[in-house]
Amino acid sequence: MATAKSSEKAPKFTREARDVRRQALIDATRRCMARDGGEGATVRRICEEAGVSPGLLRHHFDGKDDLMAATYRAMVFELADATRALIDRTDLPARERLSRMIDITLRPPLAAPERRRVQIAFWDLVPRNPMIAKTHNKLYGDYRRDLARMIAEAADVDGVDVDARRVARELTALLDGLWLQMCLEPRLFSAKAAHAACCSMLGQHLPSFSVS
Repeated sequence: MATAKSSEKAPKFTREARDVRRQALIDATRRCMARDGGEGATVRRICEEAGVSPGLLRHHFDGKDDLMAATYRAMVFELADATRALIDRTDLPARERLSRMIDITLRPPLAAPERRRVQIAFWDLVPRNPMIAKTHNKLYGDYRRDLARMIAEAADVDGVDVDARRVARELTALLDGLWLQMCLEPRLFSAKAAHAACCSMLGQHLPSFSVS
């Protein structure tokens, strides 16, 4: 009986260990990209950072591109989880939820300096790596839909008619530009100033964001 129980538990242990090693490789990729950029994050450096052999990477991912795409997904999922938690807050008015959604993207941990460097490294890969581009288009599309949903809800409360999807695209582009500015010249552009710029843009469409 003891042998049978040990045999039954073994697969669970194996799955858990596999998940831990897979996550270790993703975390190591992020650290390497923050330090060395996308091109500098080689398989050798990533595996050294994770403390595993290069052969183990192939056991968990279909090569470096697959690992990079998984790393990018993990980053965007962090943002999606934070924003969707706000979307579901029925105790807050739509304007406040949208404002907070913007704010959390501009402050740590989602806008920590290391994370911004990794994000910029991924943006550099998007035009040159089809797998990263496919991941980017899917995940950013989901994020823009979340923003559009909140913009539409705020517009409904304000009693105005807006093209929520178009405004969401414009807001995402502005946020990305602000992210880049904060990374290159953090002393010249604070999270507070960036948030104010986003609210000013939304004020062109939503009366509740207009500066009185």
